[in-house]
Amino acid sequence: MNEISVGELRIHLADVLNEVAYTGARTVITRAGKRIAAVVPIDEADMLEEAEDAYLNLLADQSEEAQGGKPRKTLAEVLAEYAEDFGEGKA
Repeated sequence: MNEISVGELRIHLADVLNEVAYTGARTVITRAGKRIAAVVPIDEADMLEEAEDAYLNLLADQSEEAQGGKPRKTLAEVLAEYAEDFGEGKA
């Protein structure tokens, strides 16, 4: 895996992006010697996002099972209750 400092990245951004896009190489960006970010091919970023979504869905399913399958409130319901509790929306 390639590493490049922020300063060097500023100078070579187009080259780094082309290398990632055309060869699939990953590049880690460093600042003061610390790894702070990475440039990866979009397919890998998409796979990571899909894996994250699947994991969060699994956690939600496990949480629901732990609650005995009780239905949850929607965000709209929570906001409506908040508005009622704090007098929002009343004239």
